[in-house]
Amino acid sequence: MGGLLDERVVLETIFNNYDTDGKGNLSPIQMQILHGDLRMGGISLPQVMESMKYACIHGSYCEPSELYNLLQEMDRRFFLIQDFRWEFSMIDVNHKDTISQDEAQWFVQTVHGRHFSKKKWDEFVKCRPVPGSPVAFAEIEVMLCNIPNRLDLQSEKMEEEKEREDLMRRERLAEEEVARLKKKRDEERRRQDEEQKRNEELRRKRQLEDEAIVDEEDISNMEEDKEKDRERERRKQEEEERRRREEEEESERLRELEKKQREEEERRKKEEEELYKDVEKLAKDAEEKEKKTKEELDKLKNKGGSEEEAKRLRKRLQDERHRKLRYNLKVAIKSRDRYQLDYNITEFKKEKLEDTDMDLVKAEKILKELLVRDDLKRAMTKRELEELEKAINAIKKHGLEVPLAKELGEASKLLTRLKRLERIRHEILELKQATVAEIRSYQNPPAVVHKVMTATFLLLGHQEKETKIWKSVQALVGKTGKESLKRRCIECKPEKIPVAPAKRAKALLEEFDLEEVRDVSAGAATFYVWASAMIEELEDLTAQKEEAKAKAS
Repeated sequence: MGGLLDERVVLETIFNNYDTDGKGNLSPIQMQILHGDLRMGGISLPQVMESMKYACIHGSYCEPSELYNLLQEMDRRFFLIQDFRWEFSMIDVNHKDTISQDEAQWFVQTVHGRHFSKKKWDEFVKCRPVPGSPVAFAEIEVMLCNIPNRLDLQSEKMEEEKEREDLMRRERLAEEEVARLKKKRDEERRRQDEEQKRNEELRRKRQLEDEAIVDEEDISNMEEDKEKDRERERRKQEEEERRRREEEEESERLRELEKKQREEEERRKKEEEELYKDVEKLAKDAEEKEKKTKEELDKLKNKGGSEEEAKRLRKRLQDERHRKLRYNLKVAIKSRDRYQLDYNITEFKKEKLEDTDMDLVKAEKILKELLVRDDLKRAMTKRELEELEKAINAIKKHGLEVPLAKELGEASKLLTRLKRLERIRHEILELKQATVAEIRSYQNPPAVVHKVMTATFLLLGHQEKETKIWKSVQALVGKTGKESLKRRCIECKPEKIPVAPAKRAKALLEEFDLEEVRDVSAGAATFYVWASAMIEELEDLTAQKEEAKAKAS
């Protein structure tokens, strides 16, 4: 009892000695002076203020009852700083009293471990006077000594998740608004086209009636043909609208799958972090024990030991081997390496081990996922429609849409482009000879027709100077057999088109939109769509090659 009273008296005396203002509390500066008198050098003022936030109720000053706890916290930081200064000097190999920003992040992350707050670190970096400059020890000493708060980390994760959801929601709303505006524009354009066509038909009908060029039967046949054309165009537009809606629905579904994939990936990482912690070390230890047991068995055989002892060692050797195989399978699951998984699954099955931890099931599922993913990537590289559809169907068949959502999204976009390219080729194939003849029949073609055909022949390997004179274009359009325009368009491969002519062709096509071309010539419109699709596919291929080259370097 007397000791407690002595301690209280001492603390009270110390407090009163430094409470020079007689306010009944000590400020951060007064506490820094007090602690500096107790510990040589003391701690910095920021450290004192952080200590007061931790140990004092008011956070900005210390009351007499809080002095003991505050001094303990300041002592904790004082001794930690000594260790951290030494570790800082070991990282500072150039002896400049500074380390790089990346090294500083590694240092703080190593000290705080799994409670490291990326958000607080980003705030620290953002508030620095010169971001990216070398970091002095004084800048990070408070952060190093602070005790990480698990609740703060959980709150940060919840805020990040909320921000991601808000971003996705805003993106979805923006996409819906863009789609709505596009649909409105398309409907308005379609209405104007129909109105224009009706007016044009009425004008022609009146002209024919006034000039008495055709009889009623011819007019009736003409109207029927036009009606059929309008019906075909209407069906084509309806089909395009249906495909567009399906693609939008598929895109939305894939976005949901990607969200689930991210959640599943985070859950899997947490689970594996707990389940397969230190499995590499355990696998190595098991291998060493197996090796030692085998050596003991060999020594026993050489010495001619008892059969009972040999039997015991063989049993232990088998147990050690089985343990090694189990840990090796866990290591393979953790690494998610295709060849390591394949080998360890085979070894596990060869020994006919019981799958008590369900690791064999998990390993086979991961291996199947990796194999299907590799097949999908090969199909995307080859860009063959049938093979790509087969790879996508395999993902759906094996229920791997969530773990491979990102790859599936990219493949679906590619599949849409390839299908569109195939439809365009089909339209070229179905193109009536009379429509091609219409293009050839022009003596002085409209500029839009001449430029669209120039762009088409640039993609087919001709020089632009060959198409300057329209008669040369007429000759190229009029070729038959293997050299026919339709056949060459169908057989043309985007990957074989040089980049320079494609850029020139794109510049020519960008002067017009599809509706302008269609108003002048339906045949030229078909080749406009074909050329645009080929250029788009070539640009995508070029971008992929550049990305692969960048990764390789």
